[in-house]
Amino acid sequence: MLAKPAHSWRFLTAAPEREVFSVMEQLLGVPPYRFEVIAANEARILEYSRRGLFGQWSRPRVRPRWVSCRTEATAAGTTVVVEASGGGGVLARAAGRADRGAVTRALQLVKLLTAGIDDQRTIYRERRIPPGPVTLVASWAGMRYRLYTEPRRDASRGVEILTATKLEAVPGGSGAFVKVRLHDGTEGYVERDQVVVAPAVATREAQAQAAQFV
Repeated sequence: MLAKPAHSWRFLTAAPEREVFSVMEQLLGVPPYRFEVIAANEARILEYSRRGLFGQWSRPRVRPRWVSCRTEATAAGTTVVVEASGGGGVLARAAGRADRGAVTRALQLVKLLTAGIDDQRTIYRERRIPPGPVTLVASWAGMRYRLYTEPRRDASRGVEILTATKLEAVPGGSGAFVKVRLHDGTEGYVERDQVVVAPAVATREAQAQAAQFV
């Protein structure tokens, strides 16, 4: 039986669902916790080892601690619900020996995903893509990206594009999506974190201006 839930947080983040779980795994899923996938939009970290009274590590026999995360993609961004278990029973809390490890880890995730939109040092910052030339991020080199027909992740996919495809950002994007137009007039939507501003001319001034939107 797992430890009882004790804390929960609900918030909206600009990071897409896959980024939320990627960060959760890398930030929280380290010993003595392991990362587990529960469903397509839910995961958790579970305590698999606990330090004993004499400093030895062993498998927890009662109430392993945990942190869970559920997400839902919306037009405004990703809704995230984070829950964390308590750190010990009544006696442990009364003696001041309650382990707040699960809560501390949960707060790390909450802080990163909520402060990230205003923190210019992280990839989760708010990114404004102005109208004009754009290109797929370099990680798509050699692979095809299919445009979304509507600004939502459950929409059907359309034309395939490459990093070399000429794209122009146009008004009409929504939330996590940028509306783009191809040279032949075809329009579609690209996830905001998958495009960057591409200077129309190769000058130092143009590069500096484009860097404002990275």
